[in-house]
Amino acid sequence: MLPDYEIKRATSVGQKIDATILFVWMLLVIQTFLFLFIHDTEQTEAMRFRLVANSNTVYDQQVKKEVQEIIAPMLINYEMNPEQTYTELEKTVESLSTSFQEKMTITKGQTMFPPKEWESGIAAQTNVEAIVISIGSGRGDNWWCGLFPKACYKEEVKEEKPKFFVWEWLKKKFST
Repeated sequence: MLPDYEIKRATSVGQKIDATILFVWMLLVIQTFLFLFIHDTEQTEAMRFRLVANSNTVYDQQVKKEVQEIIAPMLINYEMNPEQTYTELEKTVESLSTSFQEKMTITKGQTMFPPKEWESGIAAQTNVEAIVISIGSGRGDNWWCGLFPKACYKEEVKEEKPKFFVWEWLKKKFST
């Protein structure tokens, strides 16, 4: 007959590491799900705006800059009341055309946006829904923005890179 004795399960370091790895793996799965499915549904294509100068001469670029300064504050209301804002833009463009003695046209619809490069990346050339104001022949450099980003205005916007909480947690956990 064997003696009766209590069997104790030893908790090893390996089991604790396995539990930690499982926890981190589950966090990664959840974060991937959130990024892939929820991020895409929130990302809707916003109306874009483009202002094209007559040419690249100093005078034409100055006219474009003055028109931009007049029109930019009007764009704030576009999201809440697009039709009224567009009507106001049409009237403003007509008025500016007279005051600058330059033919200016405004159109709304699908238009080709040229590729654009800035510090954080490159926007590819694409067809998008946009409002385009052309000054004169419209062969100069242009000013553009996606309506509603703050990039439409004079404020400098620093884009934050996305942070993944699991990666941040791991860096914090193992850096000490």
